[in-house]
Amino acid sequence: MFVPRALRLKGMREKPRLKTPELSSKSPASKAESNHDDALVEAMQKTRTSSPKVTKQGPRLTTKSATPDYIAQLAAGIDLIFSDYAHHEEKRASWLQEHYRTVDGEEMYIHLTAILEHPNISSMKPEASHVLLQQALRDHPSKILDLSKNGYHVRRKPSSYSPKYLPHNSFEVVDDDGLAFWDQRTVYVEPHLRNICQTPAKVAYWLKEHGQLRPKWLPIQAVHMLWNSCAFVVLSGSVMHQDVWQKWRDVAKPEDWKIMTKVEHTKRTAKYVALLEQQNPRGMRKVRVDERELPPVARPAVLPMDAEIVPEYPEPVEQRPGKKKRKRRKIAKPGQSTDDAETNTDTHIAEDLDDHAPSSKRRG
Repeated sequence: MFVPRALRLKGMREKPRLKTPELSSKSPASKAESNHDDALVEAMQKTRTSSPKVTKQGPRLTTKSATPDYIAQLAAGIDLIFSDYAHHEEKRASWLQEHYRTVDGEEMYIHLTAILEHPNISSMKPEASHVLLQQALRDHPSKILDLSKNGYHVRRKPSSYSPKYLPHNSFEVVDDDGLAFWDQRTVYVEPHLRNICQTPAKVAYWLKEHGQLRPKWLPIQAVHMLWNSCAFVVLSGSVMHQDVWQKWRDVAKPEDWKIMTKVEHTKRTAKYVALLEQQNPRGMRKVRVDERELPPVARPAVLPMDAEIVPEYPEPVEQRPGKKKRKRRKIAKPGQSTDDAETNTDTHIAEDLDDHAPSSKRRG
């Protein structure tokens, strides 16, 4: 019903008209096609025209496969932790004391987690794990180590303590020349790879497997890195028997390794330092190291009384004297008296003598 505007303003409203449904002329099939087209258009609008950046993602938790050599190196590193030298040297023995545990009523066990944190094992690449340590102990059984029943603790066998060759106070025992007990069994090595000394287990493995060591020199007791390319290695037997040592060095194993006794290394180092002190005494005063702060294996060995440490210098070569510059006499001026001219001449002679005299200045 139509309601005039004036009545609408007074509050009267017209009744809403009923909407008649429109009959769609489209069939259900055509409606489905139109909906499908609309969906395609909407999907195309959301699709990027520029290709996204492709990021290469590798597999998760990928590690290098453990080779047989790597497993053998782990076993060598574990042996170094429980060696005779480690039980006598103060710092290494204190580490063992801190990590001892009692397992199933048995004492002096160490958990494999502590073994993984030890420098002999933590320096290995790839990173070791409990499973790899257990494999190393199974594949390379040691005569001195004992694995617990649960497989997560290892200790030194009580029956292997105090071998016959080892005195109780080994760091206080010296021979007739004053050479320490462990210095008699220490060698200096420069391996074929420059970075191998950063991993003591690798040095011990290479020397044992490829060095053709004498049976009395095994097992290897300790490895101490001096620099990245050199280290001290402590053996079980003495290397001071000249004939035995020379026969082994003639074999030249391992290949491309430089090896000498610690006594020989100390002797050569002393010669080199003496040479530097003569060439540059001021500079050598600044490079003084307190030997008491070094670990025992790194301290210089005591040399015999007849050892010569004076550096050998090549004979000086005589140089041919160079051509001297001729100095001209100063001619007296016409107005100058004869006495003044003689005085100038004497002055020049004195200057010549001063030029050839040795300098009194201190040379640096």
